[in-house]
This record gives sequence, C-alpha cells and structure tokens, in this order.
Amino acid sequence: MERPTYFKDTWKTIYIAPFKNYTQEPELGEWIAYELRHKFAQGKVLLPVYREEEADLILNGEIIRVYVEPISYQVFLQTRERKILFEGKIELRERATQQLIYVNPKISRFEIYRVSEVSQQILDPGKYEAMKSLSKDLAEIIFQEIWLK
Repeated sequence: MERPTYFKDTWKTIYIAPFKNYTQEPELGEWIAYELRHKFAQGKVLLPVYREEEADLILNGEIIRVYVEPISYQVFLQTRERKILFEGKIELRERATQQLIYVNPKISRFEIYRVSEVSQQILDPGKYEAMKSLSKDLAEIIFQEIWLK
C-alpha cells in the first residue's frame, strides 16, 4: 500500500486507543480499535503500537451514540429485523507536536440484522454478530478516510 502524500516520512507508528464509550455497548469501542489496528497492520505503512509513548501518530475516537430500533415485525412487540445505528467521531494527531492531522466530527453507520427465533437464554439474538460486523465496517471507513484524505 502506498503512503498518502500528506504523511511525513518520519511517521512509522500509530497508537489506536480504544474508543471512548459511554453507551450501553461497552465492548464496541474496543472492537472498533481492534479492527483498526488490524487494518493498519495490513497496510504496512503505519505499524500499530500498544504504548502511546512509542507512537508517531495517535488515533482517538469516541462513540457518541449507539441505539437499536425495530424495522419490521412478526407480530406486535416481536421484531423480525432491527437496526443498530452508530454515531461517533475520530481525530488523528501527531504525538510530538499534538498537531491535528485529520478529524471527522461525525461518523455514522448502521447495520441491519435479523432477529433469530425467540431464545430463552439470549436477550437480543443476532445483535452481537451485527455489532462485530458494524465494527469491521467502521474500521474500513475510518481507514479509508485517513488514507484517501
């Protein structure tokens, strides 16, 4: 993968912190950061590091809102499909100078999932898989935004 033209030659590493997250979905912030680390490692231009002090760039994100809404029903109060909506923001800074390199104050994405048959043991069947898929999609979107700025 080719280095973006606005990247300095000295930038070799990136620290991707778990996204700040004050929603009812605590694992989502870590999943997005994990998927982003994976995307950057695949690109082989900026290598993810696990300590902020070792990084040339720092990517911070925040989950502003995550909510689930029904979109189709089997019968009253029993949904067939639901939609998870995500709103968040990111910023990329150079660690040494704290210069803001890239910011997106509003990232939004949604994932639709089918609610499987009623299960006694799972509160919201299908939601976990949908959030994992949403994490991968968001990581791809954020990576492309930074790379193609």
